[in-house]
Amino acid sequence: MNRRLTSAAVAVSAAVLLTGCASGANTVDANWSEPSNPEVAATQAGTITTYALPDTWANYGALLEGYCESIEAECEHVDTDMSSSEAIQRYDAEQGNPVGYFSDIGGLWGPVAEDVGVTAPYVPEGATDLEPGQYAEDGGWVNTFTGVMGFLVNPAVVEEAPTSWDALLQDTYADGKVASAALTAPSSGSAQAAILSIALARGGSIDNLDAAWKYLNELYATGNISDAPPSVEALIRGEYGVMLQYDFNAVAMIEEAAAQGVELEFYVPQDGSIYMPSSILANGHNDEDMEFIKGFLDYVLSDEGQLLFADFGARPIRYVNGDLEVPEERRERWLPEELYANTQTIDPSAIDPEQLISEFESDVNL
Repeated sequence: MNRRLTSAAVAVSAAVLLTGCASGANTVDANWSEPSNPEVAATQAGTITTYALPDTWANYGALLEGYCESIEAECEHVDTDMSSSEAIQRYDAEQGNPVGYFSDIGGLWGPVAEDVGVTAPYVPEGATDLEPGQYAEDGGWVNTFTGVMGFLVNPAVVEEAPTSWDALLQDTYADGKVASAALTAPSSGSAQAAILSIALARGGSIDNLDAAWKYLNELYATGNISDAPPSVEALIRGEYGVMLQYDFNAVAMIEEAAAQGVELEFYVPQDGSIYMPSSILANGHNDEDMEFIKGFLDYVLSDEGQLLFADFGARPIRYVNGDLEVPEERRERWLPEELYANTQTIDPSAIDPEQLISEFESDVNL
């Protein structure tokens, strides 16, 4: 899939009714290329406005708190929930009056942000030690942590927990025992992770997803997918028995269910899953707060920042790459390593998320 000038970039640009060329890196101050100045960053703190980056998402609240403490600044975090494509649209619409500092975007959306022209020309410290495709070579976005898609199971509803994608096709899950979460149109990172995992598990590749579309058609034809809106509350109530979820979110949901006296279990499909990265996207139009933005981008890749992701149960990108040791005491919320025996890394920058959506809509019969 060719990511440059992708259909996603065109769609995002059209959505905000661009009146001229997207500016981004071409019109910002040259100071973006300099290391962050902590003293100036502290003066740019105060209210930190983000999009799709809540405190509870993979421990970002603790990361913002840690960074603000490191520069001796008082910070208040205000976040607005939205999708990755909506965050990119918001940055583009704000180019005359920037408000947002950063967004958490799905691992496939960074190149789209580059094409639209909203990325900041700053490559954070440590980014060049990552793998190709895990950061923007010209700056502005970088992979931060990974999630692995698997099956969150209520064993009171299903007699046998699924341990593979093939298992979901079985009669064990008839009459809607599988929630539709991450099995519908791949506009979310979780659905994208599911589709890519399925394709690799069924003999396909990130360049050829036909195996995933065939599988989804088979799965929906079984009647195993529930029509009920997916939610962890419904899973706990037993409205269905299996729900696709990221591993680090599953840990939090297992804890939530346990507090209600309900046991949930989590399984990574043994026929294949992937380490799906999330990325942080800096608002390249926000020159006024660039020192804070640059400093925080550095912080998320530092040992301290990466270990805060680990505390939540997410696997930091540097750990996945073999470039970070996570002490045992920072793995208390991690699931057993043996669950990840057949989990692969991918180059998300090679995949056009809009093409993923288009192929799904044309090839899958829900």
